[in-house]
Amino acid sequence: MRAPARSRGLAVLLLWACACSSSSPGAPPAASRSGLTTDTDSRSYTDTSQRLEFLARYLKIKSPLVDAEYVIHFRDNSAGAIPGPSDWDIRAALQVSGDVAAWHAGWEPCPPAAPDVPAWGRELLARRPGWQHPGTPPRCFRDPRHRASIAFVYDADHLVLYRNSSEPAADDPR
Repeated sequence: MRAPARSRGLAVLLLWACACSSSSPGAPPAASRSGLTTDTDSRSYTDTSQRLEFLARYLKIKSPLVDAEYVIHFRDNSAGAIPGPSDWDIRAALQVSGDVAAWHAGWEPCPPAAPDVPAWGRELLARRPGWQHPGTPPRCFRDPRHRASIAFVYDADHLVLYRNSSEPAADDPR
């Protein structure tokens, strides 16, 4: 009696493994099945409108933008045998033409001892000569509902350094 039950269990396990496998012939690679999965640097777009259009797929645009520099790492984990939450890290330097305050509305100021702009922000600002030396120091804000979201706002320059991540980064103030 035990041998047939074991064989049946093994057969069920093999069928389940085959059904869940993404390596079956004709199956598209995981990245093409998950339409939002990307590792994209804004430098891959020379056209401003294309650059901003791509950014809008991953970041809610809270006020009109003139331009942006960004790095987007996004893993859409909603597909597959066992769907799960997505993972992301979106870092952006935004030149805002509209309301700068919209980017931190409802957010809390960072602690007074917050460090200077993190390295990721300085790297994005360095891509544009006009953004390298903002006229005023930034104000830092954190989303109280999602502690891994942070904004450094240069009001007079209409610049926003914005990061939204599924996990808090070690180089960001808490």
